Amino acid sequence: MISLVSTIFNDRSGLVRFFAAMVAQTRVPDEIIVVDAGSKDGTWELMQAEAARTDRPWFFQALQEVRCNVARGRNLAIERASGGIIVSTDIGCNWDPEWVEELVAPLEVDAGVELVIGSWAVKRGEIQDPWTLTEWALKGDQRLEATAESYSSSRSIAYRKSVWEALGRYPEDLTLAADDAVFHYLIEQAVVPRIGAPKVRCYWHRHESLKGFFKEAYRYGLGDGEAGIRGKDVILIGGRLALEAACLVFGLVGLWPVVPFAPWPGIALLVLGAFSVLGKVWKMWEASGRLRGDGVGCPVIRLLVFTYGTKWHWLRGYADGMWRGRVHCRDCRRRLWEMTPEIYRERRKRSKT
Repeated sequence: MISLVSTIFNDRSGLVRFFAAMVAQTRVPDEIIVVDAGSKDGTWELMQAEAARTDRPWFFQALQEVRCNVARGRNLAIERASGGIIVSTDIGCNWDPEWVEELVAPLEVDAGVELVIGSWAVKRGEIQDPWTLTEWALKGDQRLEATAESYSSSRSIAYRKSVWEALGRYPEDLTLAADDAVFHYLIEQAVVPRIGAPKVRCYWHRHESLKGFFKEAYRYGLGDGEAGIRGKDVILIGGRLALEAACLVFGLVGLWPVVPFAPWPGIALLVLGAFSVLGKVWKMWEASGRLRGDGVGCPVIRLLVFTYGTKWHWLRGYADGMWRGRVHCRDCRRRLWEMTPEIYRERRKRSKT
């Protein structure tokens, strides 16, 4: 039995698309469980209406826990799941008809496979807004053709329910984001037997406004900081931003007439900072051409604003998360430190008995 789980908050139109895509699946889930965090836009009412229908090929459970975070919602859905195989996704996606079938097939035919990492991408044909086009120009379709070593995003993943239990479930002490990032690190540290579903069947929707991208970057940074992961990225990203800021500030100070030194140190710092920024512009040149070809004005400025803005918001979120996590996310950090293949196998053995 296959149980498909997801969470939702104020996305009635996304839920309508989700049900339409699930009806069209070549392997329809036996059960769908969606947890609502307290929607006010008609999402919850639509879920209740769906739960009352008797003409669907699945059993639908509509659950609600007001103000629950994503990790809590996922855990609540999986707790209520009757199936031994869990399929997880995010409502803000599109799915090909073969998505469920190809994702669960390895689990159904091979008892040695415990988890399947799904492939996903951003579909260019669905992108129209200038800031969404700006991200696409920088990152392309962000296509992941999954292998066993790929990042296991919970927007497209399938695993045995006992795997979720042995890994300790999703970390509910995180504020909002990074629960699936922590789950991914636990999967790697436990060396869970897994494969990838290499064909892209899941398509991720992106934001339409710059504010949406900044908000997402902050939330990702907050979750990463709370969990204490991706410290290397902080050093690389923060170090370069700090270098450029220092070159600008101290370079301008060095040019002040009241400073009792020759202006050359200030000029040298400004040149160094300019070279760093120009290096980014050089790397963005191809992306700038793509944006210009799509009719988006001021492409270089847009790309710089997007790049510096998202990095700054991610770093700010990371700093807030590190501070909060030292008190509120100790359990999540402890689990990341403690997880080993031996611990995982022992828990799996206990679950079987």
